[in-house]
Amino acid sequence: MKVTLDIPDSYALYFTLSSIEKELKLFTALMLVKQGKISVSKGAELSEMTIYDFMGECKKNEIPVIDYSREELKQEFEAIKRELL
Repeated sequence: MKVTLDIPDSYALYFTLSSIEKELKLFTALMLVKQGKISVSKGAELSEMTIYDFMGECKKNEIPVIDYSREELKQEFEAIKRELL
């Protein structure tokens, strides 16, 4: 999908067209992950980053990449414990 966006020419003093595109993709991906609209892996895909680099960006922006409730986490640990025994 292609989206067209008008940006004032004054931004050309600070950014290149490719850097603006990269930043917009990253910020969009971060917001969508934060809102729970896409997964971290989809965010990485949208921002054209590895999942590990994208997770690092999430951390910088205080966006949790693992969103388990206390009960869900407890259930996961119990399942792991059962598998190991």
